[in-house]
Amino acid sequence: MSFAELKRLIDNLVNFGTISETKSADGKALARVKIADRETDFLPINSFSNSFKKHFIPARVGEQVVVISPFGEANGGFILRSIFNKSSKEPSGSNDHTEVIEYEDGTRFSYDTQAKVLTVDCVGDINIKAGGNINFEAGGVIDLTGSRIDFNQG
Repeated sequence: MSFAELKRLIDNLVNFGTISETKSADGKALARVKIADRETDFLPINSFSNSFKKHFIPARVGEQVVVISPFGEANGGFILRSIFNKSSKEPSGSNDHTEVIEYEDGTRFSYDTQAKVLTVDCVGDINIKAGGNINFEAGGVIDLTGSRIDFNQG
């Protein structure tokens, strides 16, 4: 192997780029990444999924990512998701003790481990379905506020 080939392989181990095309609409975690003046083949996107739980977050064109190519072949790598940047900043309220999940429509989940408060702020409806019982238990007051509250037994 020549020095030039070895340098090329090493240069391809880790690259920063921007997603240029996805297969998210097809329910697939695959994307092409523009790195400098070239574009990769469709590469798999790293996720937090296994036989215990599946979590699909659609990739977005323009998302800044890292491409890891373990053997130095850019088209044989995988994508590590999202790097916070000027166009994709951390959600407001994020800090050392608060996890925040914010969706594009403004719906937010946050959990503050110091205050021990879980907040759900949904801009639309919330539907909860259970094959069994639903239990509410509070060490304090349960406060229900709405334009109308219906209780149905059936």
